[in-house]
Amino acid sequence: MNQPFEFQVPDDYERRIEAARAALDVVPRNENWENAQRFLANPPSREDVEAAQREAEQAMAALAEFQQIRHTGRDPDQTTEVVIDAAGQLHGLTFGVDAVRLGNHGLANAIGLAWADAEDARAESQSAYASRSGALGGGSTPADQVLADIEFALSAREHERFEAATEDGLGKLAVNLRGRLTDVVFLQNNVLNLTDRHSLAEQLAAALKRAQAAAAALAGEIAAVHYARLG
Repeated sequence: MNQPFEFQVPDDYERRIEAARAALDVVPRNENWENAQRFLANPPSREDVEAAQREAEQAMAALAEFQQIRHTGRDPDQTTEVVIDAAGQLHGLTFGVDAVRLGNHGLANAIGLAWADAEDARAESQSAYASRSGALGGGSTPADQVLADIEFALSAREHERFEAATEDGLGKLAVNLRGRLTDVVFLQNNVLNLTDRHSLAEQLAAALKRAQAAAAALAGEIAAVHYARLG
């Protein structure tokens, strides 16, 4: 669980700045000394630090709120419901009573349509969050460039697929590197004649989560390479 952002400007902030300046007289004059000297020559004011603190608190609160959002999607006939979180990870898959009349192809298509509907809602939420985050600050920083490079690297490998089969052997599915559903295939005829809709939903959801976990692991490795540049 993410810890809340907490930072308080110390009451003796200005005195600490003066003490740090005095300490420069007795430490080795190397690259670190030069960096410290440049900072202490014109340190941020108490007001600037407090303003930055407020912006950080607002940004963390907005991020926490965004991460808790769930996006629900349904197919046009309301036979299938998909729930995903802000990162696109699956949180729920259910079939209504009318799903039994769809057949394998229709059911696979309904899952895809419900997922796409949930993704549309997620994209709208992301756009709103990005606009809000921009209003809170942001800009061009080394971290921003790293994020842009990660996005480019993920886009270049978005065609890769991560598959998982249900434990009962009735179906398999695939997601892309971003964890988005790309394929649903049933391996037996009329699967809802072989199992009930609740069990099938549970099996598919478990398989999908395994596929997403594999995709997330690789995406994390790609991101880590770029984050390492920040030191």
